Amino acid sequence: MTEKKQTAQSLNIRAAKAIADTVRSTLGPAGMDKMMVDGGGNVIVTNDGATILQQLDITHPGAKMIVEAANTQETMCYDGTTTTTILAGELLANTQELFNKGLHPNVVCKGYRQAAKWAVEHINGITVEDIEPYLREVARTAITGKALESNEEQVSALCVEAVNRAKGDIKRISVVCQPGGSLEDSYCFSGKILNQTFMMSSMKNEPTPQVVLINSGLSKKEDSVQVNVSNVGDYKSYQEYANKDIWQEKVEKIANLLPKGGVVFCRDSVNELVAALLSKNNISVAQRVPPSDMEAMAILLGTTVAHSVEDLNGADPAGKVLQFTMGDMQYISIEDVHGGENTVTTLVLRGATRQTLDETERGFDDALGVVCLAFNSERIVRGGGSSYMNAALNLRSRAAEIGGRAQMAIEAFANALESIPATIAQNAGHDPLDTILELRNEHLQGNFDYGPDIYNGGTISMEGANVWEPYELVKQAIQSASEVSISILRIDDIIGRKSED
Repeated sequence: MTEKKQTAQSLNIRAAKAIADTVRSTLGPAGMDKMMVDGGGNVIVTNDGATILQQLDITHPGAKMIVEAANTQETMCYDGTTTTTILAGELLANTQELFNKGLHPNVVCKGYRQAAKWAVEHINGITVEDIEPYLREVARTAITGKALESNEEQVSALCVEAVNRAKGDIKRISVVCQPGGSLEDSYCFSGKILNQTFMMSSMKNEPTPQVVLINSGLSKKEDSVQVNVSNVGDYKSYQEYANKDIWQEKVEKIANLLPKGGVVFCRDSVNELVAALLSKNNISVAQRVPPSDMEAMAILLGTTVAHSVEDLNGADPAGKVLQFTMGDMQYISIEDVHGGENTVTTLVLRGATRQTLDETERGFDDALGVVCLAFNSERIVRGGGSSYMNAALNLRSRAAEIGGRAQMAIEAFANALESIPATIAQNAGHDPLDTILELRNEHLQGNFDYGPDIYNGGTISMEGANVWEPYELVKQAIQSASEVSISILRIDDIIGRKSED
């Protein structure tokens, strides 16, 4: 079954606009929250665009394409999903008027493709490369308008501290959330904290100098051997004998590697007999450690994770390894005493309730990712939509260069870019049209860092207000929005396909 070309395009554009309208009110420092409720009554309250889009129940294929573009933005830049979605929605909405004027979709695609290239090139020319003094401002910009905003000074300081310790590698930063206390009780721990406990309560809670990491378990595996027994008692006796014989050898090897005691971390389960035997040698055991935590500890210790006991060649020195209680949960901490290239950092977040902590964690994840992006790319731009506004002005001045009807698409692209500062102003309660007109005037006068003043209305210098964001974030948002818009515009039929069985 096929839809007519105009109908197929209209349906896709309508779906994209609906997705954009869903998240539009969350953009900017004054963005509102969304309450998402599932069939079981579970509630999420957030203004994080990525979370909202991931939780939406979407069936329309065109809308799914917009969500996929936003997911790409989140994966690449950790933030900017709402901007990407709004920009894509505006680009597609603007094509309706172009179609009414007789422009062919291919002409529009040509103009959009050229406009995206010019916009990125122009914004690249107004970047700042000395990012070190601005990292805290980048973090503050990322958390403005979120649940963390009331503690923005502490949060931004924690983010920058963690990123500097990890040298911009977000894989070396983990977050642990524990209800109880307040956000002011949060801190940055130099090392790794695991939501784990040692298996044996008798294990000594002392600093341990040696650690081994095993990417499997120390539990029984069934062998393909037939054994004839006459009763249950004989079977149990055989099991005890076989297991003890098998595991005694493994315990002896681990004990030889850790003659003064230590800790064994296993990705899978550990036999209680093995844990008891190791405990007698002052060796603690933690089981079912997630692979991501194993990888982080390998970085911390400057080693690799052994596949099995047989692959162990030695133990690695660690800092203090302690089991401790925080709130009503027990954790294991591995302190970083090496520093250098093997730094791993854990952000410990505290909050009143689990629900507030979930939103706090989402805000920290975005802020950490954005600061890491700025740290690694070493280029930032003025925020608040000012870079989009200036790029729009540049596109209008260059539209005639492409010639023909495609220049109308360039101007439509410029209008879409202006929707970002316009939406920020609108969400703050100010008139978006008046704001855009004032911004155009400021940018024409050379004040390319001006954006909407969300507190007093009108416009204000983003550099003066210390509002900064990574260049890569803005670049990816423009590219993602333009590419998904072009992909949708090139669809002229919606055709049913047979199901895959």
